[in-house]
Amino acid sequence: MIVNRALVGVFAFSSLVFSAPAALADGDTLRIAHYDLPAQLGMPYGTFGSNGALPLHAVYDAMVYVDNQGAPHPGLALSWEAQGIDTWVLKLRDGVTFHNGKSFDATVVAANIAALTKDDVIRTQQVTRQLAGIVGARVVDRLTVEIKTAFPDPILPLRIAIMRPHEPAAWRDMGAEGYGTHPIGTGAYKIEKWTKESVTGVAFSEGWRKTKIPRLEILALPETAARVQALNSGQVDIAWSLQPDSIAPVEGAGNKIVSSPSNNTLNLMLLHAKDGSPVTDVRVRRALNYAFNKESFIKNVLLGRTVAASQPSSPGMTGHFADIAPYPYDPDKAKQLLAEAGYPDGFNMAAEIVVAVGEFKDTMEAMANDFKKVGVNLELRVVTIPDFVKRVIGIVPWQGDAFSMMYEGYPSSDMARVMNTHSCLVMNPRRKAPAHTCFNEIMPAIKSMNTTFDMVERNRFARQIAAFYHDQATAVFSHVRVDIDGLSPKVQNYSLVNRVIPFHALTFAQ
Repeated sequence: MIVNRALVGVFAFSSLVFSAPAALADGDTLRIAHYDLPAQLGMPYGTFGSNGALPLHAVYDAMVYVDNQGAPHPGLALSWEAQGIDTWVLKLRDGVTFHNGKSFDATVVAANIAALTKDDVIRTQQVTRQLAGIVGARVVDRLTVEIKTAFPDPILPLRIAIMRPHEPAAWRDMGAEGYGTHPIGTGAYKIEKWTKESVTGVAFSEGWRKTKIPRLEILALPETAARVQALNSGQVDIAWSLQPDSIAPVEGAGNKIVSSPSNNTLNLMLLHAKDGSPVTDVRVRRALNYAFNKESFIKNVLLGRTVAASQPSSPGMTGHFADIAPYPYDPDKAKQLLAEAGYPDGFNMAAEIVVAVGEFKDTMEAMANDFKKVGVNLELRVVTIPDFVKRVIGIVPWQGDAFSMMYEGYPSSDMARVMNTHSCLVMNPRRKAPAHTCFNEIMPAIKSMNTTFDMVERNRFARQIAAFYHDQATAVFSHVRVDIDGLSPKVQNYSLVNRVIPFHALTFAQ
């Protein structure tokens, strides 16, 4: 038997406590400004980007929580252990109730897992893609469930951190659309109404954790400047996903900045298999990496708050190797490689990018400016987040040579999570096109990393993968992302760990 037991105790988020008071109009309501709300509203299986994960965790509890070092902590699952190579047994938390009064137990978990493959809506969602190896579940007793996997899965406890269980009877009665507007979870807030523009909810008094602030409002404000203004004028208590240039005006108005490490790196993904594109040549891909002065960008734009990226993982993740160094800034080397590849005078290329999130726009513009110095003209084409998602999952083809995206560690903080999106492994019933990154020669290592329970061997395979992605320059690597949030000084006990905020623990200073 292979055993992986839960850490002792309930997952405790680190907290930042502020003591300076700030008067707002309503001390009973936590008001938050967000850059976007998920297209599928409060439905728990859609986006797991920060636009969805942050508000969804106010409504739903996760099965497991993963910290910034990649360690699992109890959520709705208290403990877990592997039995053989294709079976995991979970012990569940007792005394948990859904917002509609129904109990959470093993039958609920089994029904949620069955829906991953049997429900026509759920089985095609982004969250389901991250749980593709799960094939079924069996109720052992009221608080014990056995999960079966199609292949050996050594990190299943980390993967299920993305599971936000729905209440099966309500899902059956309401359907996905109804569940989106009136989601039912076990989390801190019971939702009154969820639209594309706002979310309103009340504290769930029957929750297994006591929520301190009676009401919640989340407002979608796409422009960073609008979120900063809303915070500084006292209209909201928290402004999520700010940019480095927001820090001075926020602090200047007497508010606070919280910087939180993430397990995501921001990059320009290169469509290496696109017919006719210059980036099909590895020399061109490497040249673009040498052409980007990422250290200058980090120092001058990101104010030195992070580090350069070098591989498809970040320092907090399992599968990151410090000795795989970032590409240095070397425009002469970039020009040499471009000439060797047959582009001595450079070339034109296009990238599809999203700009609503943090420093995405600044990063892509900095790359374009640096590329121009070596003769490469990068056209930046802005797309909406819903259109971007359609391209990522292959419903709509990419129009350019590259696109902005993160190597994303949420929620498992493991290299396998990244490969689930950025390798030939990608599987989705709705996919109409090949995966954007697919090198068959590295697939044996990826598959072995995904299935071996021997942690030494897993690490060896992960190193091969990290080095391969670096050497093949699958992206123009930029930097490890840092989440920047603005807070009124009256907000206490705030932290952001792996896209989870302890909503139940937040309080207002008296």
